[in-house]
Amino acid sequence: MAHEQASLSRRDLLAGRSAAGRPLEGGHHVSGLVVHARPERLAGVLDALRAMPGLDVHGESPAGKVVATLETPTEDDVVRRLGEIGELLGVLSTALVYHRFD
Repeated sequence: MAHEQASLSRRDLLAGRSAAGRPLEGGHHVSGLVVHARPERLAGVLDALRAMPGLDVHGESPAGKVVATLETPTEDDVVRRLGEIGELLGVLSTALVYHRFD
């Protein structure tokens, strides 16, 4: 398994595929996120984030910064969820600041 992971391209990893083109399975991914939202839209962004499965909000500031963790089964789910967060009304940016998988 370690040999296969070493031969992954960045594109395969972001797409959640193994070096053989198969989806990566059986993992547990924990990601730390910082989301920056427009302050006047913060309440709606927080409601939407708290409704997302596997996402926990750990803190927010009146300036619109939100600290959250995301737990997903695959890398593809991490990337997909980051895209969903980025599309929320009022979100200015989303940064992946930590990622661990088992």
